[in-house]
Amino acid sequence: MENILSYIIFTPVVTAIILGSIRANITILKAGAAISSLLVFFFSLLLTLNFNPDMMMQFSITSEWISSAGFSYHIGVDALSLVLLLLVSFLMPLLYIYMQNESRKGYWYNMMLLQTGVSGAILSLDLILFYLFWETMLLPIFIMIGKYGSGMKQFNAMKILLMTILGSMSMLFSIIYIGYIYFHTYGVWSFNLDDLATLSLSAKATSWLAVGFLLAFAIKIPLLGFHTWMAPAYGSSPTPAVVILSAIMAKLGVYGIWRFGYSLFEEVLVFYMPYIIFIAILGMIYYAVRAVTEDDLRKMFAFASGSHLSLIALGMILANSYAWAGSLYFIATHALASAGIFLMIGLTYKRFKTIKISELGGVARKLPKFTFFFSFFALSIAGLPGTGGFVAELLIILGAFKSAGLIVGLFTATTVIMAILYVFWMLQRTIFGQVSECVKNTEAQDLNLKEILMLSPIVIMLLLTGIAPSLFTPFIEPYIINSLESITPLFSGVR
Repeated sequence: MENILSYIIFTPVVTAIILGSIRANITILKAGAAISSLLVFFFSLLLTLNFNPDMMMQFSITSEWISSAGFSYHIGVDALSLVLLLLVSFLMPLLYIYMQNESRKGYWYNMMLLQTGVSGAILSLDLILFYLFWETMLLPIFIMIGKYGSGMKQFNAMKILLMTILGSMSMLFSIIYIGYIYFHTYGVWSFNLDDLATLSLSAKATSWLAVGFLLAFAIKIPLLGFHTWMAPAYGSSPTPAVVILSAIMAKLGVYGIWRFGYSLFEEVLVFYMPYIIFIAILGMIYYAVRAVTEDDLRKMFAFASGSHLSLIALGMILANSYAWAGSLYFIATHALASAGIFLMIGLTYKRFKTIKISELGGVARKLPKFTFFFSFFALSIAGLPGTGGFVAELLIILGAFKSAGLIVGLFTATTVIMAILYVFWMLQRTIFGQVSECVKNTEAQDLNLKEILMLSPIVIMLLLTGIAPSLFTPFIEPYIINSLESITPLFSGVR
């Protein structure tokens, strides 16, 4: 168990290096990628079984890397990172099932590199190490959109690259800046989060530090005003890439604020809390309206994700037990639901060669199994009672009423109503409406056994999180209580 986090991080990339060095054919490559993802999933389950919810950071490893510069290999896991780690390890084998007919080798290598980048970023507790894994995630996404995507793929890949680099550079400057402050204070360099959290920073230094980090995380989420890459990138991405973008990478923006914001510049978050609440509410409403008006299914659910991610960000900044539990729960359940719906959109394109809402219609009359899964995932996005999304949204709304008052609570609740409206309207036109010419003239087959086996685990998890949340909340409640105890005095001071 001592090195299990390293196994989780490096198994995919080591597998890719071995397969690449022997120039494995596509069959061996597919098998190797699948085995590596199953191994990581097994390690993640083993980690969960040995995880103590009453403790904070666990399974930590700290090794010197470049000691003279203060770089260290410091990784660890707590409830916050465990949720994301389980998500990525759970979804990767399912994505490889979806990719079984994919014969381009680069596709598979990029997916393995992507998993290492995501897992490393989640588990890193040294800021330089975090930055390296953060950048490692970007390269495979850029290649997958630019080389294997569709539409204006190269333009959209370059757009997400430039915006993400802008955020990354600002974060790097902040990392170097706080490292320098530590050096100036103690005479040695360190980028270890535990060390940096002990610094007493001036208000000016904290503000500059926060700007750099928040720009990177706001682009990654994306918050309103930093979202121009989102819909084009989702529209051009191949299905596995858009699942990773929506289900995992967008959540890393929220994770970053949670992990580093509440460790290094919580006073700034407290000071700007009203503005962040305003931007989050504006984002929830704006993205929901854009989802209603969008004709492309991928772009529609991209905006829907933007609305829900703004809701998660709102819950995170409100910092009470309801809002934090809801946000952390929503990170998991929204990731599952968005993975399911984007997989279904991919399967829609495979059958009808279009994902335009105006060109679809009457699918339910021809494909009953397809209809069930598509409708289930779409309604899960809207917070269908009985699914985890309903529980999470309800907790965030309660948290909004508790901490921010009636007006913010009411605006937060409108997100749920708007999601129900645009999802039901979309279903009425694509699934239950009149049979369109496209659907009528296509000999589309219903879901096969492989596709049902791929989708069923996501359905089961969404139902389990909705019907029996008590199975999961004991893992996150102690973390939330302990974390809130350290920051609640700060928030109390401004209310």
